Amino acid sequence: MATLLSSTRPAPSLERIRQKLSRYAATRLADSSSLKHAAVALILRENAELLIIRRADQPKDPWSGHLGFPGGRLELTDLSPERAAVRETEEELGISLDRCARRLGALSEIRARSLNERLPLSIFPFVYELRESVPFQENADEVAKACWVPLAYFADKANRKTMPHPRDPRHIMACYPLGGRAFWGMSLAMLDELLF
Repeated sequence: MATLLSSTRPAPSLERIRQKLSRYAATRLADSSSLKHAAVALILRENAELLIIRRADQPKDPWSGHLGFPGGRLELTDLSPERAAVRETEEELGISLDRCARRLGALSEIRARSLNERLPLSIFPFVYELRESVPFQENADEVAKACWVPLAYFADKANRKTMPHPRDPRHIMACYPLGGRAFWGMSLAMLDELLF
């Protein structure tokens, strides 16, 4: 007898994510010391939702207008990539992760790419869980919009689509449509590492 496969993966609960990250060994890139660094914060809240931002349109930002996570490049005053993620989250959304969240863990360092070209930049993703309900206020210079997306949306295989790369339509990318835009690329790779 044939078995029909469900198109929905089990929606990851916060408890499952906590357990995974408590024993997860994030990897570092072998050439990390020769790269510039950035860091992002994947922020979860109690009802299994993830905070997604749309970056403001900035001519000098290679990720201008993209969907992703709060974060940015390390500055000289940042003592670590994690401190950069915390600082950038507060600058971009007014959320103090030190005061209202707990760190669940880190994901693997990821090399920035532009199509097939590797860039001299890596990103450190850190995962946080809000301990309390806090409003966010988008800094319009950096964030055009922020919203909460249920993890169940990403667990449903029917929601995962493909799209041509914006700069090369021959290159097909996995994505999730969100609010008339697409969640794809490095942010999607981080999400996949977190959830699956």
